Amino acid sequence: MAKKGFLDGYKTYDTASGYGSPQSWRDAFTQRMSKEDATRIITDAVQTPHEVLGIKQGASAAEIKKAFRQLIRQWHPDTNQHRLTEAEAMSKKIIAAYTLLS
Repeated sequence: MAKKGFLDGYKTYDTASGYGSPQSWRDAFTQRMSKEDATRIITDAVQTPHEVLGIKQGASAAEIKKAFRQLIRQWHPDTNQHRLTEAEAMSKKIIAAYTLLS
């Protein structure tokens, strides 16, 4: 049996042309989910954006960001390989809620 490599089981990305600029990373994030997509995902769910992130109605921007980061770290598909479909669905909800509240 072959020895398991360090990155076996993880999705890797082609970085042959570099990692890109910070602005290109920001642009890629905004391209992935628009406000319309976020609204559609949240309206399909029975929860409000505040309930998805687990915060109060009048939460500050810092509290919203902190809740988003904690939840996305917990539900990221790379850390939940054993329940990939559930993690992807939850990640989309979390990103949609953050997009609408930020």
